Amino acid sequence: MSKLLALILLFVPLFADDEIVVHLSSEEKCAPLYLTPIEDIRSGFDTQYLQALEKVLSFDLDHNGRTGVIPHTKKYKEQAKQESGLHVFEREKWRALGCDFVVKTAISNKKFTTTLFSVQTGTIKGIDGVQLSGNIQQDRRIIHSIADSMHEALFGKRGVCDTRILYTVRTRAGASSSDWVTEVWESDYDGGGARQITRHGGLCVTPTYIPAPVGERCHNLLYVCYQVGQPKIYTTTAGKSESTRLTFMRGNQLMPALSPLHNQIAFISDITGNPDLFVQDFSLNDGLLGKPRQVFCAPQAAQGTPTYSPDGQKLAFVSNKDGTPRIYQLKIPKAGASLKEIKPQLISKKNRNNTCPAWSPDGTKIAYSATTAGVRQVWVYDVATATESQLTDGYGHKENPTWAPDSLHLMFNSSTETTSELFLINLNQKKGVKITNGPGEKRFPAWEPTTRKI
Repeated sequence: MSKLLALILLFVPLFADDEIVVHLSSEEKCAPLYLTPIEDIRSGFDTQYLQALEKVLSFDLDHNGRTGVIPHTKKYKEQAKQESGLHVFEREKWRALGCDFVVKTAISNKKFTTTLFSVQTGTIKGIDGVQLSGNIQQDRRIIHSIADSMHEALFGKRGVCDTRILYTVRTRAGASSSDWVTEVWESDYDGGGARQITRHGGLCVTPTYIPAPVGERCHNLLYVCYQVGQPKIYTTTAGKSESTRLTFMRGNQLMPALSPLHNQIAFISDITGNPDLFVQDFSLNDGLLGKPRQVFCAPQAAQGTPTYSPDGQKLAFVSNKDGTPRIYQLKIPKAGASLKEIKPQLISKKNRNNTCPAWSPDGTKIAYSATTAGVRQVWVYDVATATESQLTDGYGHKENPTWAPDSLHLMFNSSTETTSELFLINLNQKKGVKITNGPGEKRFPAWEPTTRKI
């Protein structure tokens, strides 16, 4: 599989060497794209599989924040039928139909061919002969990688379709039980291919990926588990049943965040009698190193949900030190610094009851949840301008935002009295789309970081 995915990292030109690059500013309308139905040329697959494959690709192209898929109306279908062959395009006719891009696909002898046509430039690029297995759970990852390659061909940056997310699922311990079980799960970014990671049979919360070496996928994660009664920080590897406890301090340890430099973990602990902010040195090979040190405290106030800036020098976090939970940021003090001299900067000023900040990978934004007209909504703080803007609206309490590696997409959980599901949104398409279904309450999403260029 890894060799196959390596073959489709870049779209190769079929008829032209010109790069297709479209520059779109933030919050600009997505470019209209038409995806033709998959042409079945003795594919060897059934209709249901082909439809599932097309659905995955259509979702990817419709939610990448740059293009919007045009529905299969009669006039578009007819134009696609008039053209014979994957590499034949009547540019002016597609232009008249209002398309910026057209994507044609076909499967022949279990091999998938994709052609991307720019109506603007007349450029054609594509991928020929990608082998499929017929197993949609396996092949959907191939489609995600192809979609990311299309994104790179169009916009000069790879997409985020081939990334994954962690989250928790809360269910009843049994049909007649009043107890709850919360375990960590993992899925593709669109909610597909979901699989359970932990099996503690208790309460697990706030999972986060441990970044992998350059060129590798993330397999290790941190999370909090109540296995010994009090919450402690654990680590495990996806696909393995064993887990390792990392923290052995007295009291509670919660909400771990790993520095982008991979050398430190921030977390909340009440070892001093108050929920305060701590950091501890960390190694990808050896885990926690040395002793934890307190970096912020406020008498009779609680701190929570730390998140690192991309350079690993600052932390944003929640504190109710001024009477209501708000988002603050501070430069991580050096060891031995006096805590009395640390004065964090207030970020969230427009709303009360602000929680769960998340710093974007590019460092330009901090997303958080804030009570707005009685409902928790996702807001975004612009670091450069020090301004706050509301991203979501509507019913359902939206919490725990997490950024994709492209700093354009966000995932969050939206909860009502009876359900909690994960939603995907991006800054150019501000209508969230639900990506999870089925039993259990889904919360605490965490997007997989990447060591490759985005």
